[in-house]
Amino acid sequence: MTTRRPRLHLARSWPMLLGLTLAASLSPAQAAQDWQLADVQAFYLHQPPGSFTGIYRSQGIAVNGQEFVFSWQYGLERTDAQFNSLQRNSHLSLTGQLSPGIPMPLLAQGLDHIGDIDVHDGIIYASLDNTHGYKQPHVALFNAADLSYTGKSYQLAGTPANPNDDLASWVAVDAARGYGYGKEWRNGNTLNVYNLNDWSFSHTLQLDQSLRRIQGAKVLGDWLYMASDNDSQTIYRSHLLTGHVEEVLNIPKPEGDLEVEGIALRQNSNGSLDMYVELIVDPDRSDQSLSNPNLHVNLYHYQLAAAVPEPQSYALLLAGLGLLAGLRRKPAQAKNSKS
Repeated sequence: MTTRRPRLHLARSWPMLLGLTLAASLSPAQAAQDWQLADVQAFYLHQPPGSFTGIYRSQGIAVNGQEFVFSWQYGLERTDAQFNSLQRNSHLSLTGQLSPGIPMPLLAQGLDHIGDIDVHDGIIYASLDNTHGYKQPHVALFNAADLSYTGKSYQLAGTPANPNDDLASWVAVDAARGYGYGKEWRNGNTLNVYNLNDWSFSHTLQLDQSLRRIQGAKVLGDWLYMASDNDSQTIYRSHLLTGHVEEVLNIPKPEGDLEVEGIALRQNSNGSLDMYVELIVDPDRSDQSLSNPNLHVNLYHYQLAAAVPEPQSYALLLAGLGLLAGLRRKPAQAKNSKS
């Protein structure tokens, strides 16, 4: 008795074959994450004297077209592409007088800390919490054009096991999916996923490894890039469909006490990427004394060139297209031979 082997029907399977060929031709280039350090900006507290520029750029960063938006504990700042200040909604003086950018109704609730931020469609999404226990996570919405408060804020909730503790170090916007993301600062292997329209809790995404001390994050395509204030100052990325986590790079470690803060990404028209990471540098280990003239924030700027298929990848791609053309001709030839 002869056993019939199932045969692959080529005419019907050409989309799968072409997909495999495309994957083979593109995946090597896409897998390369060769980020190169392009430059470092240093923002000092007292250059010029009493300017507190480093303070205003010490918690978070986001790209808004040709502008940058920064956050610090009590407010927001807009700058141009060369980091020249355009507007601040808060002020700190040498005498310690504070004019906060956090609206008074939110301050009255004890919300006295802004973490990393994100921007989408003209709106700044600012993470808010109470520095006394970090148990009141919120996200507040501001207008990116003038840093004014929209009047909208939402309390964040996590899983039933961790409903509201330590969730607002940062928020990241995923407009394509209609989600926002957050994560507890302590060690954990889940991301909290929120509905972007009202920041109600949707579900959790489980990661394939635990991460701790995540201080900022941004979405790029199917990946969430995260800046960690761990011992190695690691930038991670997590796939938003599978939860797979990869290490991207480790930022430099200058001498002194250090703290990694926010992260921002920008995709350029030619396919290249820019990444910016904030690092507080206290070279004198002064416990971040506001009178320390050496205290500053380093902004590390990395670049990733646009992915270009290797020559052999082009050959595979062309071969796949040729196979597709051949498979599409065969049914037509068969039909003509029967007629």
